[in-house]
Amino acid sequence: MRHLAIALLIVASCGVIDVRGAELLIENATLVGVEPAKVIGVRNVLVRDGRIATISEKPIKAAAQAVRVNAKGKFLTPGLMDSHVHVSDAPGIPAFTDDIDLAALSAEFLEQQPRSYLYFGVTQLLDPSNSPEGIATFEAQAQHPDLYRCGAAPVLDGYPSVFADKGIRYRIMPDWIYEPANAAQHPLPAGESAAEHAPEAIVARIAKTNARCIKVFIEDGFGDSTEWPLLSAATLKQVVTAAHQKGLLVMAHANALGMQRMAVASGVDVIAHGLWNWDGLSAKTGVPPPIVEHLRMVRERRIGFQPTLRVLYGTADLFRHDTLLDPMYAKVVPANVLTWYRSAAGQWFKNLMKKEYGGAPDDKIMVGQIRAGEQGMRVVKQMFDAGYPLLLGSDTPSAPTYGNQPGYDTYREMRTMAQSGVSLAAILQAATINNARQFRLDKEYGSVEVGKAANLLLLTANPLESIRAWSLIDKVILRGQVIQRETLAADRK
Repeated sequence: MRHLAIALLIVASCGVIDVRGAELLIENATLVGVEPAKVIGVRNVLVRDGRIATISEKPIKAAAQAVRVNAKGKFLTPGLMDSHVHVSDAPGIPAFTDDIDLAALSAEFLEQQPRSYLYFGVTQLLDPSNSPEGIATFEAQAQHPDLYRCGAAPVLDGYPSVFADKGIRYRIMPDWIYEPANAAQHPLPAGESAAEHAPEAIVARIAKTNARCIKVFIEDGFGDSTEWPLLSAATLKQVVTAAHQKGLLVMAHANALGMQRMAVASGVDVIAHGLWNWDGLSAKTGVPPPIVEHLRMVRERRIGFQPTLRVLYGTADLFRHDTLLDPMYAKVVPANVLTWYRSAAGQWFKNLMKKEYGGAPDDKIMVGQIRAGEQGMRVVKQMFDAGYPLLLGSDTPSAPTYGNQPGYDTYREMRTMAQSGVSLAAILQAATINNARQFRLDKEYGSVEVGKAANLLLLTANPLESIRAWSLIDKVILRGQVIQRETLAADRK
């Protein structure tokens, strides 16, 4: 007994209380419920083998060697789920480079990345587009959120593979779908089989990888551009049918009105972005009637809706003079990476965007991104006002921008939802039970209930009174392991 106590004290001094083999008793916590979203009251919670065993108003009798956490004055919530991240990418660092120094920076970032998500209370993640190497690196870290994934299935030579040279395009995104309707401009690559890249074959291949969903990309170009190939309506429906037959969900990348209409018509399960590209429609306030009608169709067909508001604000942050002065960056970005971001070389993606904007001033580019983002915010408010459940997804990183950072962007996504007019109760649900239910994980996560995984947060403020409460985390509990928040920081001593 004495040896166990000494061992627990040693581990606790490092900021982690490992309760494997012992019970965890959380006492006097103020429990926050999700359905309905409300403060339930003071409760005691017993965790055994990483799962919630008992919840009681009365004191709970635990084993003599149980680890006890006095949570008086703290708010106990489920851990958060971000259902749109890309753990294979290091924001702001060029990918597929032969530069040894950049590769080292990327490796340093990816080592810290899981802890950065946990620092902001994100205990579950869904990665809809990834690499096996990236997933393995993430899960090799000693402390990491529970990670789930989709298989990405772009159309041949379409978004996002269009950004990669053809010499590596088919290797880094091998599950591409051949679209016969595009054959004149995008013929089958030499040595490839049309049958092996038919929708049914690609879905079957992805299904064997333990993916939870298929991600398709409905994107013909950014802004007013329309030069990228798309899957035809018939092929999209083939993908959806094949995926559903395999028990997989279909998530569609689409952020423009025309693209989202295609997604709705094909019967996808989740639209992975908010609607900020209105295809030429405009309104000084509110939402134009054609978009209101489209959103009604999304609701009618019960399609999951991820606002991903930080996509545009993350690129806008490249053109703000104070982004890299944000003190929170030191908590989620390794010091060497942060120093490189601030260097001339670290501005490479900003310079690339400036070139695409014809060398426009920083302020003009930033305002353009923000205005489009504001359209997305109005759409989110429209969905919230209609009573539709939203999904929390930050799309970290949405581009090679250091404006998107793991964990911090999940929190900023929640904050931007609040600024859009979404209630704190709806944000709590979007980050917990809605995501868990949409991706068929609600038996494991999404609420503080007996039998569910003990992925929990202790906050020092009430998240139903202030969005800032989600940045005031005292402890993260991951599968019953108690972690002091500051031990997860990139600048931990």
